[in-house]
Amino acid sequence: MQNKLLVFYEYPVGVRYALGLLIGGWISVYAFMYHINIFFPERFTSALVLRNLIVGIGICYCVFRIKPWARKLCIFFNLGIICINLLFLAIRLSSVGMESPSLILHALLNIVLFGLSTYYLLIKETSGYFKALEPKKVDEFGREIDENINS
Repeated sequence: MQNKLLVFYEYPVGVRYALGLLIGGWISVYAFMYHINIFFPERFTSALVLRNLIVGIGICYCVFRIKPWARKLCIFFNLGIICINLLFLAIRLSSVGMESPSLILHALLNIVLFGLSTYYLLIKETSGYFKALEPKKVDEFGREIDENINS
C-alpha cells in the first residue's frame, strides 16, 4: 500500500499550495474563535465550535481526496469565510474601533489564508487536475460522450 503522504507530494504544486493553505486557514479559524472567546467570553457555544470543527474537517478530507465536487464546495465555503471575516473587520473598524489590534490582525490572517487557498483552487493547473479526475459520461456502448457537440 502506498503511503498517503507520498501521494501528496505527487500532486501539482498549485494543488499542494491550495491544500496546505486550506489546512492553515481552518487552523486559523479555530484559533480565531478561541481568540474571540478570550476578549468576549462565552461568545461561542460548544455546539457551534463542534459544528465548525466537523465542517472544516469534512471539507479538508474531501478536498484532500481530490474530489472534483469538493473543490467547488471548498471555494464556496472559502468565499463565505472571507466575507465573514471582512464583515468582522468592518464592524470592528467602524463602530467599535481598534480596541484589539490582535483580533483585527487575526481576521486579516484568515482572509489571506483562505484568499490564497481559493486562488490556488481556481488557477488553471489545479482546476485541470481536478477536472481530469471527474467521472466521464458514457453511452450505452461504453463510448465517452462529448457534451460540446451540438446535435
